[in-house]
Amino acid sequence: MSETSKHIPVLNSITEFFEIYGLGKPLNHDIMCMRLQDQPDKRLATMPLSRTNFYRIIHLTSENLFHFQENKKIEISANTLIFSYPGKLESWSRSGKLYGNVIYFSKTFVEMDLANPGYETMFPYFDPESTFPLQLSDQQAINLKLLSDEMIEEIESNLPDKIEMLKKLLVVYLHKIKRIYEENTGTLTEKTKQSRLQYNLFRKHLESYIGQLEAGRQTVMPSVSALAEMMNVNANYLNSAVKKVTGQTASVIIHEKLLLESKSYLIHTSLQVAEIAYRLGFENLSYFNRFFKKHTQTTPSDFRKSIKT
Repeated sequence: MSETSKHIPVLNSITEFFEIYGLGKPLNHDIMCMRLQDQPDKRLATMPLSRTNFYRIIHLTSENLFHFQENKKIEISANTLIFSYPGKLESWSRSGKLYGNVIYFSKTFVEMDLANPGYETMFPYFDPESTFPLQLSDQQAINLKLLSDEMIEEIESNLPDKIEMLKKLLVVYLHKIKRIYEENTGTLTEKTKQSRLQYNLFRKHLESYIGQLEAGRQTVMPSVSALAEMMNVNANYLNSAVKKVTGQTASVIIHEKLLLESKSYLIHTSLQVAEIAYRLGFENLSYFNRFFKKHTQTTPSDFRKSIKT
């Protein structure tokens, strides 16, 4: 991925994503359906932190993927759905060949937009407040794969009405996923739902705080107490809610987020290391160097050199 003035690139189209990830050219610029195992072997093994401006649903049937959703690293198991939506911050790495199906589609293809009223109830799994990988039962996985296989066959065909057919199949696919999502999440206890809500609010405020640092409206690193105050909750309560969802403390999540931001600055900009430290609210360069080396076993400068080579 080329260096840009922004430390987190935005991939605006499916075509741009395919080009950067090494997938060639999509068969259609508004929708693309394919088997993961049919992707070129030379595609990127690790996708750096980025945002996309389209939707993607990955139905993974293998277990070779680590998915990074904002600041959370998730090891993906078989029969799992992973959702991406416009503006979502994510990256991933794979340890081997991936198996499963993936559907990409633009905002205009089925006239979906996060800003539209009722969006969050129509397709709740694309809601930033609730996007977790969705585990499927064996039967659910079989049913969904049959439908996505049909979509793949359709886009690879030469039939003149295939785009209209794909629109209809996609709508059915999205609604089938909604049924599964509601069935699976309906079993959560109220306490678990509340913890997830607090965790999602925590993520939102942390993302906002990082943006304020970048814009110069904040000058110190984010902390659990500062974010808890922004959320009008007790810091201990926030820690408890975050740990219930992630298994980690809020402080660890903050540090992981700062590390991701640091790496993205080092990869995608030519800013001096001291400027990056300042933009992330570190007290001084020495503290930033110690922090980075503690988590990566290398210095920021050496990390940048290893990326450039």
